[in-house]
Amino acid sequence: MIDPMSRLHELLADAQLDQLTPEDRAELESLCAHHNIDPDDDNALGELILALDESDQDQTPIPTHLARSIESRGRAIVAKDPDRAVVAASIAPEPKRPIAPWLLTAACILIALAIGIYASTQINQRDKALDARIAEIAQLEERINTNTRIIEQAKLAQADLENQLDIEHAERLEIAQRLAEATSDLESYQQRLANANADLNATQDELDQARLAIAKYEAPQDPEFLAQNRRKLLEVPDTIRVAWQPFDLPDSPAQLAGIQGDVVWNDELETGYLRFVGLPVNDPSKEQYQVWVIDERGMEQKVSGGVFNASNEGEVIVPIDPAIDVGRVAVFAITVENPGGTWVPDLSKRVVVAPRPADG
Repeated sequence: MIDPMSRLHELLADAQLDQLTPEDRAELESLCAHHNIDPDDDNALGELILALDESDQDQTPIPTHLARSIESRGRAIVAKDPDRAVVAASIAPEPKRPIAPWLLTAACILIALAIGIYASTQINQRDKALDARIAEIAQLEERINTNTRIIEQAKLAQADLENQLDIEHAERLEIAQRLAEATSDLESYQQRLANANADLNATQDELDQARLAIAKYEAPQDPEFLAQNRRKLLEVPDTIRVAWQPFDLPDSPAQLAGIQGDVVWNDELETGYLRFVGLPVNDPSKEQYQVWVIDERGMEQKVSGGVFNASNEGEVIVPIDPAIDVGRVAVFAITVENPGGTWVPDLSKRVVVAPRPADG
């Protein structure tokens, strides 16, 4: 609600500027009647304006609506007659009556108020614009700081990703290397398996031959026929005859003693016969006798001459059939082995041995 005194002040200013509408004129007369003032008495009105102005010096500034009204009306006057505010006194016709001092004072007050209000308005507007600009700059700085943090975080994330990529690349290289090694190992294993299969086939062939030899030696043969062949071999040149002796070692005597007989052998024909007297009968399901032929290569190259059984306690003649070719024979030996014989004897059960004489 507009203060009555402020409204009176505004209406009095409009009256001095000849800006009163009929409605404003009626309102001014009502307010003057309320204060016992004659609106046509210029002296009384001037004193009232001065009193109102002096009473406002220690109070709050002129109300905004009043300041805006005074400013807008002053601007309208200046726009309508620009020279009126500057040279009105020099070019205006002489008034019908002299201007009262209070009227000049009121005009000065109004102009000062208008200028002050206008300047204050401009300053306030500039301050608000400056504050808005400062706030905008602060927001921009905050956004810059936020974007800077985001960029730094993105750089850290990028560094992490690059590090992970490097690790994954190294892992892939390692996996590829391990795969290549595994492939190479697989090829090596496949080759070894093929070699093992070949060895197995060869061993199977040897085993088959050994079984044939076993079957041959286990098959009953006519003792008289074997004796005749032995006598015929003795007539062949370079055939040697070596008597058996116990197969003793320095710290272990032979397991069987009292066995007599001999070996007849021809190096060129690689043929020979074993003759035993007093060889105990064996159980082929538990053990068999095995012949070993050792040539000039020494004891490390023992060659199996076959397995045989002693079927009677009298004279036993057994043909020698080496599994492989041999050179000049140096020693013949007999051991007791498991059924079927063995490829490498452990010499735990020794029987007899026939070393070749140095001059034989």
